[in-house]
Amino acid sequence: MYKEFTSDVNRIVRFLAKRSIEQLNQKNLKNICGRNQADAMLVFGNDLPYTAEFASEAFKNKVAKKIIFCGGIGHSTKRLQKAVGESERYPWETEELKDLTEAEIYDRISRQIYGIDPENIYLDKESANSGENAENGLKILKEHKLGKQVLILIQDPLLQMRADASLRHYETKSQIISYAPFVPLLKEDGTYGTKIDGIWEKKRMLSLIIGEISKLRDDKYGYGPNGKDFIVHVDIPEPVIKAFQRLKKEYPEEQKTGD
Repeated sequence: MYKEFTSDVNRIVRFLAKRSIEQLNQKNLKNICGRNQADAMLVFGNDLPYTAEFASEAFKNKVAKKIIFCGGIGHSTKRLQKAVGESERYPWETEELKDLTEAEIYDRISRQIYGIDPENIYLDKESANSGENAENGLKILKEHKLGKQVLILIQDPLLQMRADASLRHYETKSQIISYAPFVPLLKEDGTYGTKIDGIWEKKRMLSLIIGEISKLRDDKYGYGPNGKDFIVHVDIPEPVIKAFQRLKKEYPEEQKTGD
């Protein structure tokens, strides 16, 4: 029974944690889009500090010309403030971060921890959900006359697929390279195979994956064109749907409303 649970979770996680290329580096970018550097990297805010760390490392490896952190005050902001404030990795207390947006916290990590030049960073401090992340990120590209032929998108791995579908809803001409910062698979004993600072508790992870598949489904209840029309149509493989149905039946209380 437990083995089936782990298998179902991992099947959904592999689907949600979308990666357009095997590894995010200049060589792979060159192979897939003919350029070794994207015009910009869009980083959507969430409650994982690691998202900013990964994006900053990737930027230092010159996979994009500019970096845009998107995220105001939303569902994940307090969790992010707490995760950063309580971590020994960062020199800030939670109280010091309480008035900062997700974009501002990511900006601090990028500039002060990774030494990214502020001239290469743009902030969207207004977004409260995925759709606004996409809209406002694209507005920054336009306002600052940044190119958008090739864009890299980075988000919480469990939200990566929906972020990708949301960005494609608002931007149809750019080549979007979607890359989840890590793939949070479970081992057979139910523990995470990857150690990430501030990673979700299992209950929250389960709530997120059940909620994400519900939103991605293109029916009257979902976010696709046949529902709320927040995202483009997403094809969900039948094995993922079946895994989702089993988990939803087994854990009916684990529902997430989110953005």
